[in-house]
Amino acid sequence: MEKIKPDYIINLAALPLAVTAIKNSEEAYSSILDTTKNFFEIIRDNNFLKKYIHISSSMIYGDFIKTPNPENSSKEPKEIYGSLKLASEYIVKGYSKRFKINSVIIRPSAVYGPTDNNFRVVQKFIEDILNNKKIVVNNPKSNFLDFTYVKDLVEGIKLATLSETPDIEVFNLTRGEGRSLNELMKILENNLGKFNFEINEDNGIYPKRGSLDITKAKKMINYNPKFSLEEGVKDYLNFIQS
Repeated sequence: MEKIKPDYIINLAALPLAVTAIKNSEEAYSSILDTTKNFFEIIRDNNFLKKYIHISSSMIYGDFIKTPNPENSSKEPKEIYGSLKLASEYIVKGYSKRFKINSVIIRPSAVYGPTDNNFRVVQKFIEDILNNKKIVVNNPKSNFLDFTYVKDLVEGIKLATLSETPDIEVFNLTRGEGRSLNELMKILENNLGKFNFEINEDNGIYPKRGSLDITKAKKMINYNPKFSLEEGVKDYLNFIQS
């Protein structure tokens, strides 16, 4: 970093999934917390950086209290991943305040799209269906997620990076729309035909979620997600099938 002297740092260098964080808690701790601390230990002693962008997670909220859930909602993570992500946000805020570093924290949700290789729900369902495997769905009618197409998220990250923002700012960057797993299954059926599935009544480690409030991002950085779940799945399938 001292050789390159970047104008911007976008920190995506962390273990990405709640389930993986439980199985690999030491790696989750080091990649989420130590990496963030290491960045700021370098940044604090230099003056080349215009802005630091930290990718957090909507899992920091735990159960969503409001619909849509705003950035200032209560934060009560229910598992290891959300807890570590929330702790990393405090590291960002502490260093940024102490050393006057312009920082933005971004909270995505249920990201899906081309080149995903982490077996998030949309990728896993699509690949299992294409391979004629039965999919397992947790509480499809009551399990809501704010599915966010990766192209929208990337555009939002770019806007947060290049727009004028206060010294420390936080944005939900999602579609801003809660959709059930049942709706996702119907969209996949419309695109891929009938498939085998099994319903699991256990929601496991995941909190009760839904839509996130993206009003602040719309107003402050002109964020305007373009892909509905229907459009995103279609674009993703075109990528996979090509």
